[in-house]
Amino acid sequence: MFDPLRRLKYLPWTPLLQVALITVLVAIAVDVLLGQALRVPVVLNIMAQLFNSPFAILLFLGAAVALGALSVVILERWFRHVIINASTLWALIGCLALWLLLRSWLPIPPYLSPGFGLEPIVCVALGVFGKGKSYWRW
Repeated sequence: MFDPLRRLKYLPWTPLLQVALITVLVAIAVDVLLGQALRVPVVLNIMAQLFNSPFAILLFLGAAVALGALSVVILERWFRHVIINASTLWALIGCLALWLLLRSWLPIPPYLSPGFGLEPIVCVALGVFGKGKSYWRW
């Protein structure tokens, strides 16, 4: 009998979860460093103007795209034994979504890292498939 979920069993879930965790930890570190930098009045004024401008939404969505691209870079560089294809990239997006959901429950304010929602996940997918273009095209 044909099992459509059979291919899911053979995806490299452990390395993909590790890649997603490392990527989200990098985003958390950037948020913590930005939070510390906001204690300086000059940086606070510059960031307040930037976050209150119309380009703030582009900044947040760009950070989500960068997060997706960073995850592919980490996967390529540190986890060379993982075979990257379209299924692996989709599974990576799912792992990133899981860690972003868990990250949203932390008390650390997300200055630049994407939250959990439709727009950030779509932008993460754009970053993953934009950077991993050579792996999903035939």
